[in-house]
Order: sequence, then C-alpha cells, then structure tokens
Amino acid sequence: MGEEGKAGASLSDRAVDWLVALDCGTADRAAFEAWRTADQRHAAAFAQAAATWRRTADPRLSVLLDQPAEAQPPATEPTPPPPAMLSRRAVAGGALAALVATAGAGAFLAWPRRAYAATAVGERRTLILPDGSHALLNTDTRVGWRFDDERDFWIERGEATLLVREAAKPFRLNSDPIDARLGAGKFNLRLEQESAQLLVLAGRAAAVYRGTLARTLAAGNALVVGGAGAQVSHFSPAAIAAATAWERGEIVFNGMRLDRALAEFNRYLPEKIVLQDADLAPTRLGGSFRIADPDGFLQALQQGFDIGHRQQGNQIRLFRRRAA
Repeated sequence: MGEEGKAGASLSDRAVDWLVALDCGTADRAAFEAWRTADQRHAAAFAQAAATWRRTADPRLSVLLDQPAEAQPPATEPTPPPPAMLSRRAVAGGALAALVATAGAGAFLAWPRRAYAATAVGERRTLILPDGSHALLNTDTRVGWRFDDERDFWIERGEATLLVREAAKPFRLNSDPIDARLGAGKFNLRLEQESAQLLVLAGRAAAVYRGTLARTLAAGNALVVGGAGAQVSHFSPAAIAAATAWERGEIVFNGMRLDRALAEFNRYLPEKIVLQDADLAPTRLGGSFRIADPDGFLQALQQGFDIGHRQQGNQIRLFRRRAA
C-alpha cells in the first residue's frame, strides 16, 4: 500500500473511532467537531463511515435474523453455517472505499444514540422501554438501548430479565458473548466473568454465540456458555424458579455448595462474606433467603451448621465453631 493509501486507511479508522464514541455517548462533541471541520477529508470520511454503519448494523446476526425467531428449522435439513462474526468497525472500515455519501454526518448526528441505565450493588429496578417492553435489572447491571429502525438492547454486565412485547420490528439482544433475536415473551440473560446464560422463560429466541449458530430456543431451554464452549440445556421448573428468584427478592439454594452460595449472596452485598476456613466450602445448603436479609442467612448457617461469623474490616468471615 502506498503512502496515500495508508493515510486513507488511517483516516477511515479515525472516523470509525469517532463514530463508535458518538454512538456510545463517550465522545467529546467539541473535539469531534474540531476534528471534522479541520479538513474536508475528515468530514467525507466520517460521512462514509456513518452511512456504512447505518446500513450494516449488527452484522453478526444478519444470517440468523432473516428468519422469524418462532420458526423451527426442519429436522431433516442440515444445520446452516454460522454467520460471519464481523465487528461494526470491520464492516464500516472495509466498505468505505465503495461508498460515496455527502450528507452522512448530519444524518448520523440526528440518529438517536443509545440510552443507558445501570444499577448499583444490591439495587434492582424496572425499566419501561420505548416500545412498552419491560427490562428488570438485577444488581450491578448496565444496559443500553436504541429503538429506531430496529429494537436494539445491550447488556454490558450483570443480569436482566426482558418482557418483550410483540411488534413488527425485531427485538435484538446484544451482549458479549451472546446475541439473540427475541420473539414476544420473557427472557433472562446473565453475564458472569467467564460464563453467560440466556434462558427462555416464555416465547422463543434465536441466538448466536461467537460465530456458532445455535438452534432456536424454546421456553424452558437455555444457551449456556463457558470455558468449554456453548451448549443448550433444559431447565426444570425448580431450576427456573431458582434462576428467577431474584425477581421476587430471594436467593434459592437447592443443594448448592457454600462457596457457590456465598458468590451468589455477595452479588448483592457491598461487604462480602468470605470463608475463613476453606474446608467449609463443600457444605451443601438448601432453602430460600431474602436478598435484603443477609443476617438471616448468617443466623441459619450458625443454627444449622454451627458456622460462626465475625466482622473483619469490610468483610464478614465465616469459620467453624469449636466445641467448648
């Protein structure tokens, strides 16, 4: 590539950087306008990037989302190849040379950016989205949405349950690592540091996991991803009740190990509960507890398992009580 070509590619990259920042609401508008008006080539590059972005939003789902989420593929047909996993940066940058747009910058700036909402640790809240759908946000969750030509909803961290209304426009759920198209119904997406889970509570969803095309998920099924990849699992009524107990302000432990139970409770606590004695970790717990009542949980551990607790700094430490 000659020097002129390299300069053009660099300018295209910069234009896409600005476009991403504007879409996410993190751009300095004054700095952007200074860059755009400093050189007519800057304005042209941004206009082209904006036009491309507008036409190619959410390319990762382009193959899957051509089909209604409710439509099950015939059992006799082979599984179609997964859609290409392309970032918006790659799509916008790669197509700039083929597009000519003179009014793209103004059109993009008038295009609604994402709106955002978040919850603090221990907080839960309900959002009413522009189409009348509802989003129930669990503790320490951040989401975004943009409803214009499509209904796009992002979960950046945490957990949310979506009650999706039927509409002509598709409802697209976006996250890392799961993207999906949702029909009317109820859905739960939970993101953890090294795993994620999309659970269909009612309705159907068509989901993509990092280039892998998953079959349409019906109610009671979940796409579960982790270190071993992705798999579709069926949830029993008891498992569904436990997974959605937070909506009722509860945590349910159905034979859960103590170390895992603490990880669940700590999602809601600014002061974390930790094990002082590691040999307590395999202890199996049952029952349900109120999220807002960690003292009741600690009391149950003491009465049922003779596990004591003490405050130490900003932690609550659990230990095995010794007989006198």
